[in-house]
Amino acid sequence: MSPDRPPKDPQWDGQEMKKHAYNERAVLKSGSYLNSFCPHCGESLMKEGKVRLEIINSEGESGHVELSPYLNVYERQSDTRLPEGQEVKDLFCPHCHKSLKVEGKKCEFGDSHVAMLMVGVSSVKVPFFFCMREGCRWHRIDPDDEHKIILDDSMEW
Repeated sequence: MSPDRPPKDPQWDGQEMKKHAYNERAVLKSGSYLNSFCPHCGESLMKEGKVRLEIINSEGESGHVELSPYLNVYERQSDTRLPEGQEVKDLFCPHCHKSLKVEGKKCEFGDSHVAMLMVGVSSVKVPFFFCMREGCRWHRIDPDDEHKIILDDSMEW
């Protein structure tokens, strides 16, 4: 204790504001850059500024798709035909070739399957789910990770 500072008054014990995990969350604003990683092998899915995945379209043709890494920017390019409104059969990591499709989980805007990859924000990585139907804009983080990150279009605001 400093000789210049009076002793702490006991009536203030326990009255300090404490940090709470709720206030320490990163907020993902629309347009935030999301580093993306495979949930299986942990390798980066980024290639030349895009999220690059292997794909099998609804007609069984395989190829690649490149997605925008920016939250709520729905641009994509593919070397395979992706008809609007059609669900792709599967998405794969280009490194370990494991499926990113989440069995048993469906899009909240319909009955389409969803895929999952890990997104990194600051020093935190969380599962990020998105619909596998071309043109659907549904996406979310795992509710178990909302204590770490909150999307700026969340109903919590």
